[in-house]
Amino acid sequence: MNKIKTYKVESIVKALTYLTAFLTFAVSFQKVSFFYYTFSFSIFSFSLFLEYKNTFVNRTLINILALTFTIFRSLFITFETLIETLIEILLFLLSLKFLEEKKFRDYMQIYLLSIIIFAGTTLISLEIIFLLYLFLYIILLNFSIIFLTYHSQEKNLSFSKETLTKIFLKTGLIPLLAIPFTAFFFIILPRTDFPIFGFINKGFKAKTGFSDTVNLGAVSSIQEEDVVVFRAKMKKIDESSLYWRGIVFEVFNGKTWISLKSQSTFKGKTNFKNKKTIYQIIYLEPYGDRYLFGLDVPYKIVTSPGFSQNLIEKDFTYSLKTPILSRIKYKVYSCPSPYIPESIKKSLYLQLPSNISRNVKNLAKSLKGSTPEETIENILNFLKYGDYKYSLTNLPLSSDPISDFLFKYKRGNCEYFASSMAILLRINGIPARVVGGYKGGIYNEIGGYYLVRQKDAHMWVEAFIDGKGWVRYDPTPYLTKSSFNHKLSKIALFWETINYYYINFILNYDIRKQLILAQKISSLVKLKQLNWTTFKNISYFLLLLSFIILSVYLTSRLPKRKPLSPEIKLINEFLKILKTKGYSKRKEEGLEEFVSKIKEPQLREKALEFVKIFETFFYKDLSLSKSEIKKLKNLIKDLKNLRN
Repeated sequence: MNKIKTYKVESIVKALTYLTAFLTFAVSFQKVSFFYYTFSFSIFSFSLFLEYKNTFVNRTLINILALTFTIFRSLFITFETLIETLIEILLFLLSLKFLEEKKFRDYMQIYLLSIIIFAGTTLISLEIIFLLYLFLYIILLNFSIIFLTYHSQEKNLSFSKETLTKIFLKTGLIPLLAIPFTAFFFIILPRTDFPIFGFINKGFKAKTGFSDTVNLGAVSSIQEEDVVVFRAKMKKIDESSLYWRGIVFEVFNGKTWISLKSQSTFKGKTNFKNKKTIYQIIYLEPYGDRYLFGLDVPYKIVTSPGFSQNLIEKDFTYSLKTPILSRIKYKVYSCPSPYIPESIKKSLYLQLPSNISRNVKNLAKSLKGSTPEETIENILNFLKYGDYKYSLTNLPLSSDPISDFLFKYKRGNCEYFASSMAILLRINGIPARVVGGYKGGIYNEIGGYYLVRQKDAHMWVEAFIDGKGWVRYDPTPYLTKSSFNHKLSKIALFWETINYYYINFILNYDIRKQLILAQKISSLVKLKQLNWTTFKNISYFLLLLSFIILSVYLTSRLPKRKPLSPEIKLINEFLKILKTKGYSKRKEEGLEEFVSKIKEPQLREKALEFVKIFETFFYKDLSLSKSEIKKLKNLIKDLKNLRN
């Protein structure tokens, strides 16, 4: 006969606990310092070896290590890195817990630490993959606690494969049943635009991006990043018009472009409202700086109601006072014009570095035409269609990068081409400035939006022409290639679409969307008007109704106490009467053995008669007839009336 394979509850608890911790490390990946993450994960991995050898580290030593590390990391906590540092400490404490011999309390501490870490990662970022992690985590945690309960009662308990399957299937329904209720509460519970944890720097991890100053060669590091900067919900337009304006640079010192922090430098303001407008909804990721991006030329940006910061507008660029540390949504109104008709103070845009080389000046003069427009075209053609090549590597980073780019290396990325053109224009007396932003993007036909990534970072030139204003020119030859958008695979594009809808409908689900949904519902039920107060009252009513329904459902699922059979009622009454007469039956005693100990002959005789009749039916799984029940009741009555 084949022996049935069984699984010890202790082994099951350990396996589930390790899986839970592994998932906790997975959700924390790239959320904290790589060094401390790797350090903690290495300790966690080493604990598997100790578990296999059934060897554990002394608890006192572990406590000392935990305290020492916590104090050490706490010394480096800043307001900007508060969340990451706390998660790093918790990950280390979690890994240490696996080095010691684990009891019920230790397992519960591991689960608590993992829950806090999971919650903490949501303050850093909340990508769609988190939903998968969370679902798996809830399932694992549910099983872990159930089997830990078994383990706390009997450590040597074992389960067959069939029994384990039944337990997993039945208890796995618990978190699954919670999903529809969670979704329902997510939709109806009143929300607020005020970020509860807004005072925390949302786990700020500065990504490479534009700032008030850009050193030559710096944009190449931006273009090497593949992360998403923003998504722009809009209609598809001609590829040549995809310039996303972000920041204007006016001053150049030979190595670095500087954006002045003063307000707009032009006199008066152009009105684009009566011209063709392209409307965009931008979902901007927390890229680490203050600037908002919009299709060139953005003449109006509208932030969401309740947004706490005022916009700073300058030269049709828009920024905030503090860096963008969490995903934001705003609307942009743009006029796709290649020029901005303005009057300016020309001297600011004719500024040149003090160490400009003679070779650069001579080159500028050689490209001078009979008109400003001809000079601009000569310089543009010289850079874009000449001997210069686009490159992200081996860039000129010398003390005179413009001269080296033009005469020695003849390769560089967009800021070298844009900077060179601006300098050559200024030498020829043509006001010029450099604009930083993004060029291109991948249009998602399914979602109806442009996906713009860091590798799309770009700089171009605006030259001022009398009678026209600022005119955009792009001297970088790389953008003449059709491959600049870095196409996504179909799988990557499909996943990106899911991520977009997750951001739009889950992360950006707010009170306005609730009211829109409520208005649609009200139109269906023919309510005349639904204001915020009415909506709030309906929400609370639905919440209360849901709570009542859930309570009734759970109550109905509680094990019901079965009514006692007539036989059980008779034997209970029989034993109760004998107890009042000084005879209590022990659990291990049989009825006849118990009755034989009664000293009073008459009491013993009546009791034995009761037992004989009772045993004839009860232990043969037979029901007593009405006559037998009546007879036994009479015997109980006689027993009750007998005096000791």
